[in-house]
Amino acid sequence: MAGPTHNPLPHVLVTAGPTEEPIDAVRFIGNRSSGKLGCAIANAFAELGSETTLLLGPVGIAPVIDPRVRTKRFRTAQELSDLMRFEWPAHELLIMAAAVADFRPVAQREGKLKRSDGAMQLELQPVPDLVAGLSDITRSDQRRIAFALESREEMLDAASRKLRAKGVDAIVANPLETMESSGIDATLLWSSGEIAAPGWLTKQAFSHWLVRQLTQRSVTT
Repeated sequence: MAGPTHNPLPHVLVTAGPTEEPIDAVRFIGNRSSGKLGCAIANAFAELGSETTLLLGPVGIAPVIDPRVRTKRFRTAQELSDLMRFEWPAHELLIMAAAVADFRPVAQREGKLKRSDGAMQLELQPVPDLVAGLSDITRSDQRRIAFALESREEMLDAASRKLRAKGVDAIVANPLETMESSGIDATLLWSSGEIAAPGWLTKQAFSHWLVRQLTQRSVTT
């Protein structure tokens, strides 16, 4: 009688969607991320049999999520950071597809700001790099994959710099037109120096391609 089989697939943590950084009780700083790509990646891992956790931001219309995917919601970068630090120790692979705001208001205003109050100045502060911020709790058996949304002309150079600065194992460079698009023309850069680019694919097809890349080989730091 055969003994129990070992599942070599990693426990996967995926982040998806935008953040909303409050200005006052009704307004916020956000972006147009739909969360579709991150959700598609989570679905692809679940279809493969990986135990998958999805941290999903405040998307307008939530994409279809595989019922096998464990989902938690966040709104702000701080809420996402708290969830990531709580969940990361129980996972081996992080796919950081969320579009985290680069800046947030220094302070949230009370109530609702009124136009009749006249002109105003909004003081912003940078949001910490959440994936780089996991370095202090990341084990040698864990791998982190980041994303870089850049203009096509500067995409590869900018992604290479971010790959080194974040200290991650790989980064997906994708052009600005990916946002709100049905497809993606991305390049996967590994910390080892290797590059892979499948060409333009639908986000669902790209997700399956990326999952194969990440599960068929080891990511080296």
